[in-house]
Formats: sequence, structure tokens, C-alpha cells
Amino acid sequence: MKRNYFISLLGLISMLTLTSCGTTSLYSWYGYDNQIHEFTKKRTPESEAKLIKTYEKLINTPNGVRKTVQPGICAEYGYLLLKSDKKEEGLAMLKKEIELYPESAVFISRIIKQFEK
Repeated sequence: MKRNYFISLLGLISMLTLTSCGTTSLYSWYGYDNQIHEFTKKRTPESEAKLIKTYEKLINTPNGVRKTVQPGICAEYGYLLLKSDKKEEGLAMLKKEIELYPESAVFISRIIKQFEK
């Protein structure tokens, strides 16, 4: 009897240990860190195109625990679009950043005002 109890307890402890070791990510990044590094290192049309694809994937298919776009991603993408002379799309992304993260409104609103002139 004691042996069965001990084996069951040992199995339960090992199962809890194995399941508690896994980490869950709040957001999925889809290789964003590599793409932004490549873009800032070498600003080529190819690296910009890859970065834009990554931004679009981050915004359109957010995964992870929160299932939402990471803070700052819409703002970065919007700013990149503004610098690429895509004013309407860029401003829309900046406004989406404010919608998702209202605490960024003060900073992002200043950027919007500069580009609306």
C-alpha cells in the first residue's frame, strides 16, 4: 500500500515538475529581432521588404498568450511607412497604436501632428 502511494506521489511530482518548466510567450515575434537588425545594419530595399512582411505578419496574425499586437509595433511600422512616402497608411498605423495602447497617445500624437502638416 505504501509503495503504491509512493509511486503515485512520485509520478505526480514529476508530472508537475515537467509541466511547470515550460515558458509561455506573451507575444509571437516571427523573427522580428533578426529582421530589424538586418534592416538597421544594411538599409536595402530587400531588407525593408522583409521587415515590412514581418510587421504585417505581427499585426495581422498576433499569437502568444495575449493574442494582441506587441506594444510599439504599429508605431514602428507606421513610422517606416511615413518615411517611405506612404502617408495615409502610416498615419493609420500610428492611430492604431493609440487605439491599442492609449498610454502612447501623448507621444504618438506629436508624431502624427508633424506628418499632418
